[in-house]
Parts: sequence; C-alpha cells; structure tokens
Amino acid sequence: MDKVQSRLMSVDYLRVILAIFVVVAHSGLGRETLRAAGETGLLGLAAGNSILRVAVPVFALIAGYYLASTLRRERLSGWVGHLLVLYAAWSAVYVLFLWFYYANRPVALTATELTLGFMHLWFLQGLAISGILLAGAAALGRGAVIASAVLLGGAGLALQYLRMTGQADIPVEHYRNGPLYLYPYLAIGWLMALHPPRLPVAVLWAAVAAGLALTLAENIWWLRRIGEEPLLEIPTGHLLLCPALFALVLRMPAPSTDLPLGRAAAGIYVMHVIVLQGLPQLGVAHPVPGVVLGVALPFLLVWGASLVGRRHRWLSRMF
Repeated sequence: MDKVQSRLMSVDYLRVILAIFVVVAHSGLGRETLRAAGETGLLGLAAGNSILRVAVPVFALIAGYYLASTLRRERLSGWVGHLLVLYAAWSAVYVLFLWFYYANRPVALTATELTLGFMHLWFLQGLAISGILLAGAAALGRGAVIASAVLLGGAGLALQYLRMTGQADIPVEHYRNGPLYLYPYLAIGWLMALHPPRLPVAVLWAAVAAGLALTLAENIWWLRRIGEEPLLEIPTGHLLLCPALFALVLRMPAPSTDLPLGRAAAGIYVMHVIVLQGLPQLGVAHPVPGVVLGVALPFLLVWGASLVGRRHRWLSRMF
C-alpha cells in the first residue's frame, strides 16, 4: 500500500485544524470585543475557551494513539529524544528571538521556566515526560495505566480548582503540565489504539455534543463566579468531548495528499509565536494578519523543508 494512503489522513487534517486553533487562541482574536459585549461576550468567551482548548488534549490523544506502535517496536528512547531535542532547540530560538526581554530579567527565573515548561513549548517537554510515565505504567499492565491516569488527572483538576477558588496560590505550570494534564489523554489515546472504539457514529456525535455542553456550562459557571482571569485550563467536559471527537475523526474518510500535514501542524505550533510577537514590532498590531501569517508562513516553510529534506534532513527534523 502507498505510504501516504497507509496513514490516517483524517488525523493529519485534524492536526492542522488543531494547530490553527492554537494560533487563534494565542492571538487574542476577538477577546477584546467579547470583553466589552456584556453577557453575550461572556457566552462567546466561554464558547471560544471551550472549543479552542480542545487542541492540546486532542494532540495528546493523537500522540498516545501512535505511541502504542512506538512502544511495541521498543523505540521509546528515540521518540522521547526527538521531543526533547525539539524542546531545547526551539526554546533556544525563542530566548534569542526575545533576547531584549530575557536579558533584563533574572536568569534564575528564565531557568525555572525552562525547567517547568517554556512558553507554549511546554507541550513538547510534557509529552516526553508523559511518554516515559506511560511506558512504565504499561509495563505493569492496562490496569496500572488506567489507575495512574485517574490519579494524576484527578490531582491536576484538584490543583486547578484550589487555584481558581483562591484557596491556594498555585502557579498554572504546576497542573498544566505533562504528568497532570497531558498524561491522562496520552493514556486514553494509547488505550484507543489497543481497543479501537466500536460505537456507532451517531453515539460519537452525541458524546461530542454532550461533552461540549458540559464544557460550556463549566466555563460559564467559572466566568460568572471569578471573571475571565484565569480562564479555565482543564475543563472536565473535555474528558468526554476530546476522546469522542478523536474517535469520530478516526472513522472519517479523508482525501490523500502529498503535503506534509503532520509536520506542518507541528511547525505551526512551534513557530507561530514568533510571528505573533514579531508583527507588532513591525507596526502590525491587528491579530488577523498574525493568525493568517502564523499559519501560512510555518506551513510554507515546512513544505519547503520537505522538498529539500533529502539534502537537508536536519531541517525536516526541526518539526
């Protein structure tokens, strides 16, 4: 079978959509308008936070789904090593790009951020750590994976609620990280690879709708209680919404393409902040050009890198 046809193309298309969600969320597009729109704006902000935040957990589900094959082939070290190299390389790029900012703050503070998870790149580091945890739990059996996912996911939710209710001053990085946030979704993706969901499509659509409704309700409740700062990072409704959405996409046919969609999505994720931070320095403050260029420029760069990949393999491995 052709290599392109053998891939789950629907998942690669989903990756690009999720990467666009990340760019839109980080651009702040529409947030100022929603802030000034009263109750209507509150509902819009809740909807935006509910939908755009599916990107990270679904990315983790996808990673867990494919990690099942990696673990069977005993290639975990290469998988983890690649993620950590990407994290180190792109962290260095951002420190250099924003040197004017980092040069005027304590080195210890920057070192702490790099350790806990630097900017949006924390996902790469967190995924590597979660993969190691998953491999260890999987060696003990599926029950250990499920139990560890429940335990760590529950701890993450508890820390989040302690912070949002004002009962403890907990930095967001202490629960929005690999073990407490990504790991449960990575484990679910791994389990879905071992036991592919056989539910009817209608049931999956109903689960997506129910999960979205729960997520919206929770977001609205918190927004009305404490305002928009901080926005809910880990909605419990996503535990239903995201796996159901991923299972639904796995059942959807998608046209084959030679475009490197998976790597393009990764490129958009790691590079878009350079565009969003750089355009205002050039006098372009509106978020719409940032969103368009934050998607288009990395996509074109990754596509170009794939065309010259045989001669410059290191370039392709940057995504």
